[in-house]
Amino acid sequence: MESNTLDYFKRESDRELLRKRAEKLALKISDETDGLDKKSGARDYVFFRMGPNSYGFDASAVKEVMIPEEIVSVPCTPDFHLGLMSVRGHLWAVIDLCAFFRTGESIESENPGVILLADDESEFGVAVDEILGVISVSGDEIKSLPDGENRLASFCVGVTADRKTVLNGAALLREESFMVNEFVGSNRLS
Repeated sequence: MESNTLDYFKRESDRELLRKRAEKLALKISDETDGLDKKSGARDYVFFRMGPNSYGFDASAVKEVMIPEEIVSVPCTPDFHLGLMSVRGHLWAVIDLCAFFRTGESIESENPGVILLADDESEFGVAVDEILGVISVSGDEIKSLPDGENRLASFCVGVTADRKTVLNGAALLREESFMVNEFVGSNRLS
């Protein structure tokens, strides 16, 4: 009985200690700090490397980042379709954006990482050499590129001061050429 009483007091003191620590470490939200967050308009971007260049997607378009065990190539698909991978029993198409954008570079890694992009209607993975991290960037820090006629320019939001290209993940998710709906041969099931 005495031991239970001591345990009770001990737990209460632990709770009090944890409550004091939480209060000490908690961020104080004042009108001043709240205004700074809204004023900066910073958003989180997932930055990655493909070949020698760095790119980023708005984190809201990124569902998951992973290194797949295997990407299986699929015959009769465009060159930018790297293949399919299984994620918890669900098949995802994996796209090589270097080939799609025709940058002249290629994925250097033999075992590339994959960024899964998804919205309500579409989903696919993008092969990358390296994940650089999630970084908050304000809209003011992203400079627009002049209009171009290549594919990269049509999916580019802008460039950061340290020369990372920010891509429009939502626009890529709507890209029709990523949808493959082709039959090979004449033996179709009816």
